[in-house]
Amino acid sequence: MDRARLLLIGVTAIAVAACEKVPIVDINAGFSLADVAWFEEEDTLFVFYQANAEQGLGPESQIELTVRTDHFELPWTPLSQLSTVHTHVPADCGPKSVCGSTSLALSESPRDVRLRLRYHRAGEMTMNAPVALNIIGRGPAHTNRSLLVYGVFDETNTHVQWRARHQFPTLRNHEVQKYGLRRHFSIADRRHGAIAANFGANPYGYGSVPGCPGALPPLDFGPVETTARAVFDVGTLPLSASESPIVCARATVTDAKRGTFEAVALARKNPQVRPAFPLLRSPITENTPIKFMLSPCRRTISPPHYKMQEQRLFLEDAPEICIDDWNARGFADELSVRLRAKIDEVRMQGRDMVLVLGLHHDDTTGRLGNVLEEALQKVLPFERDKSSPRVTGAFVYDSMARTVGRPELRRLVLWCPPNLLVDDLDDVPAAASSTCPAVSTRPDIELGPFRFNQLPILTTRTQYLRFIEKYSDGQAGRMTAMSFRAPEHTPLSENIPVGEFGTATFYNNELITADPGDAFSYCPEADQRKIVFRIPGTPTPLGLESLPELHQSAPQPAYALGLFWDFPFLLKANYESSVAGAVTAYGFSVPFGIVNSNEETWASQLWTTGEFPVGNILAQCTRFCDHPTFDTSVTYNVHAPFRDAYRMQCYRPLFPRPGDGGFPNDP
Repeated sequence: MDRARLLLIGVTAIAVAACEKVPIVDINAGFSLADVAWFEEEDTLFVFYQANAEQGLGPESQIELTVRTDHFELPWTPLSQLSTVHTHVPADCGPKSVCGSTSLALSESPRDVRLRLRYHRAGEMTMNAPVALNIIGRGPAHTNRSLLVYGVFDETNTHVQWRARHQFPTLRNHEVQKYGLRRHFSIADRRHGAIAANFGANPYGYGSVPGCPGALPPLDFGPVETTARAVFDVGTLPLSASESPIVCARATVTDAKRGTFEAVALARKNPQVRPAFPLLRSPITENTPIKFMLSPCRRTISPPHYKMQEQRLFLEDAPEICIDDWNARGFADELSVRLRAKIDEVRMQGRDMVLVLGLHHDDTTGRLGNVLEEALQKVLPFERDKSSPRVTGAFVYDSMARTVGRPELRRLVLWCPPNLLVDDLDDVPAAASSTCPAVSTRPDIELGPFRFNQLPILTTRTQYLRFIEKYSDGQAGRMTAMSFRAPEHTPLSENIPVGEFGTATFYNNELITADPGDAFSYCPEADQRKIVFRIPGTPTPLGLESLPELHQSAPQPAYALGLFWDFPFLLKANYESSVAGAVTAYGFSVPFGIVNSNEETWASQLWTTGEFPVGNILAQCTRFCDHPTFDTSVTYNVHAPFRDAYRMQCYRPLFPRPGDGGFPNDP
């Protein structure tokens, strides 16, 4: 043995040459894997190993094995000199590692198994491994053999991919493959139909029945065989097999006991899934504004504020309704008659309408607002449920802040200005919530010294006059456009109140039909629009997220679909303000209900389309719903049947395809 080779003794090396001292060098040598498993059902001993060192490993390094049983002893022997039961290809674990596997025929249980690394086949330097020995005794094929075979289907459920899965106590399927073990298996005698197998205890169904029942129709496919982990079958399932949930085959694998072992392998079809409903269509159209200016005729309150209200709502040419006698008996009735007459006149144009009312007054008692609410109560609830053309609601721009008092009107009337209890807009908190929230379509808008909610867009008279006193009328800005959008109603449409402001609308008998054995998958992240459903005899709308569980526990033959609206119409407007001589133009929307002024609104996006996808939110399984599923990584999740696993998560599977290789993602 030469002195240079002495550097590799154990994890350190010492070289002594002519009384000269050489420092100890740590080469970080050791075994990271030394796993041995003996399968009694196969009379086979499997060895997996990986040795690492910073230096000294090379083509001349070798792994040696010794085995002792009650009646046999194998002396230290290089693995390369032993005959193997299975195919083992060279494994590459990097330039500083030696790794691989082997399989030996061994007919009785080992009592002692040892591994060691010899750095050079002609040298004496070795390193012993801490061996993990597992003994797997007799038992069912799906638990007590080193390999099981099962089948999966492609997306069309017409092509079967047969797979081999390694089963070792301390190593995963892909790790066994990494260390070079390759198994040969073949498939023959396929039949299709239904088989009563216990998939709970044996999820892959390997060896679950003694043989494929002869009563099942045969498939005229020739045999297939491979040493890869997967292979697609040679044929396509015929149309007659469309309703068959399973393909049964005879799988043959090699071992050391009898040379081969046969067992039933099963392929279960993927759940047959479709969109529960493709999309809801509800045309959303621009409404015709019916405009009135309600103000005293016999006296003047505030010309600047009056002109601002006119400009904001484009009421310059609108009819004026005198409210000097608003406190007189019957005034609300007279006002409602006036409103209905104009509605009936405009209805002939064939478009949905919205009442746009400017309310200019100085009543601080709130009674005038009550009178206007009484008049609107006589008009709007009867219009809401009509088929188009109808009045979708009312927009009231008051001189003072007010909260709508009548519960039924809260989901029909947008009453502005905001209920901000300040007289100076400079004191409005940045995160103030509002019953009349103007939400900018440009969250990053630059408005000089002002925030968006500090501009007098829709303000009280006191706030407006204070603003123009401090700054100027020019900086108060002006409205340049205003529109109202709402969904059309069919003669079958039905509105159901939800909460204080919302309404669920069921439009045109859109239904999801289902059999009791069907199953549903709800995708939360896709539900950007609140789609609702209801069941016969129960008018209360429910969110789609509850449909999968409801159908599982109390299946219904049909579910009516509708849309939930936070507000009956959407006000969209364009506005421009002049700050320091620079004109800034932007758009905003006014959602219905109470909204934080800092919140971004998704309303404007939803109100610009008449189509609301359902298929990417709710999936419906109509057949094979209790079968395992693939996920987005093409991993076969044998313990994740569609019915149980996907009630509250997205079903977005990817399937194996012919020609995509024989190395499936099967950890």
